[in-house]
Amino acid sequence: MMPGKKTMRAFLLIVTALALAGCVPNNVRQGDAAVFDFGEGEGGWNAPSPRGVDVVAPVWLGSAAMQYRLAYSEPARRRAYADSRWAAAPAELLEQELRRRALAGGAAAIACRLRVDIDEFVQVFASEQSSRIVLAVRATLLSRNEQVVASRAIKLERSAVSADARGGVAAAAAAVQGLAGELGGWIAQEKSALATRCKE
Repeated sequence: MMPGKKTMRAFLLIVTALALAGCVPNNVRQGDAAVFDFGEGEGGWNAPSPRGVDVVAPVWLGSAAMQYRLAYSEPARRRAYADSRWAAAPAELLEQELRRRALAGGAAAIACRLRVDIDEFVQVFASEQSSRIVLAVRATLLSRNEQVVASRAIKLERSAVSADARGGVAAAAAAVQGLAGELGGWIAQEKSALATRCKE
C-alpha cells in the first residue's frame, strides 16, 4: 500500500528538521559549547542607585555568541568561537550585573533611569598570542519624563591573560568591573544635580 499524501508530507518534514538540526553551528548548540558569564563580581558601587537599569545592544550582539576579531589578519571580520559562548546575550548579562551592583551599593536611590547602549563588545587579537577585550558604551541618565539629564561615553580595554576564549572571559569580567566603577563614580559625582533634575 502506497503511503498517503499526508503521511509522506509528515515524513518529509521530519527528515528536513533532522537535516537542519545537523547543520546548526556548534556555538549555538546547548550541549556542545562551554558556557560563560561574568562570574561573581565583588561589591556594589558607592553611589545612589538609579530607579532602573536597562542595557541595549545592536543586532550583531543580540545572540550568546562569543565574538572575536583578528586585527592582524581580517580586522573588519567578526568571528565567533565554535566551542564557547555566553550564558545569554551580552546586554542581558551586563544588565543583570549592573543592577546587582547598583542595589548592592546601599546608597539612597535617585529618580533617574540608567540606560546603557553597547557600541562594542569583542575580543580583539593583535597577534596570535595577544588579545584584549574592548567594551564601549554610551550611558544616559533619564528623568521620570524620559528627558536626558546626563550622558557620557565610556570605552574600556582589558588585556587577556591567554589568547583564547577563557582569556577573553576573564578580560570581559575585568572590563565589566571597570565599567561598574566608572558608572558609580559618575553618578556619585553628579548626585547633587541629579537629586533635582531626575524628578523633572
